[in-house]
Amino acid sequence: MKRLLAIGGAGLAVIAIVASCTIFDGLDAGAPDAGDAGTSDVALLPGEQPGYLSLADGVAFCSNVFACPNLQLTTEFSIDVPVDSNRFSSCVDWVSGPLPQDRNGHDVTAAVLQCAAEAKSCNEAGGCFWEEIIDPGDPRCAGRDAGPLGTCGDDAGSVYFCGPAPTILHCENNYFQPGTTCIYDDGGAPWCNTVPCGATACIGDRLTYCAIDGVQVNLNCAMGGFTCGYDSKENYDDCLTNGARKKCSALSISCTGTTAEICDGVFASDYDCATYGGSCDQANFPRCKRPNEACTPYDGDVDVCMGSSITLCVNGAKTNFDCSSIGKTCVAASGGQSGHCQ
Repeated sequence: MKRLLAIGGAGLAVIAIVASCTIFDGLDAGAPDAGDAGTSDVALLPGEQPGYLSLADGVAFCSNVFACPNLQLTTEFSIDVPVDSNRFSSCVDWVSGPLPQDRNGHDVTAAVLQCAAEAKSCNEAGGCFWEEIIDPGDPRCAGRDAGPLGTCGDDAGSVYFCGPAPTILHCENNYFQPGTTCIYDDGGAPWCNTVPCGATACIGDRLTYCAIDGVQVNLNCAMGGFTCGYDSKENYDDCLTNGARKKCSALSISCTGTTAEICDGVFASDYDCATYGGSCDQANFPRCKRPNEACTPYDGDVDVCMGSSITLCVNGAKTNFDCSSIGKTCVAASGGQSGHCQ
């Protein structure tokens, strides 16, 4: 899904944002168990598939989003899942609400979100993704002269871009083929690659192709909801949206008819709300509006604390969630963020 980025760090158009926390408060024995990703908490309509995370894990993930300012952009750039970092129910609805039946890559995407939901620090959460947005001055960049093209980590397992828009690529992430390491091309640009260089091909949902200067790139298209296939207009295999390479230029989330579309800065990935009779609602943060909703994530009585519990609207239905069940408390709205578990 980030094929154009394979030329090196100069292609990374990311945003530097405020400093993130490094340790979460109250995240210990109450953390969610592994293996719970994708468990549906609601009855599914025809045309839907289970959400990426159970409700409890979705709450845990969004709690980490609210604690770690970089996690929103990291998620959207890496796996094309929209993240609302201001309204808690909206965030939970995107990761725990049912998905369109034709959305590809459920299991590989869910595994990344599950990892981030269980993380005990902001750095650990960011490390669950293949592309991690970091702060200027991040200590992991200390002593690294990344230069204009970036640099490989000491163990060749990561690529560091420590300039104005700092980013770390994690070559061992499942987005890349097993055995991928940081390799410099002939021009001195590092990337997560393998050698030797071979033909362009789709192997299931994985795209493999020969980049410039003789290094091989292997990407898991499904992690962003894409499929791998032949684009007749471009005349080569690539990560495709609805059977075609759908290019875009800047990170954005918007409605196009009944489809919620996220642009990761290179390609656009779609959530077709119409598959289950829904529509795309852009009144606030774009979302799939489901038939017969009883509430929205933006209602005045949603994201309100009642002791340790919070009122949520997920899948168009109101529910109460006890933050203490995952070792957290309910924090009232402040600083532009709604009430949330923390």
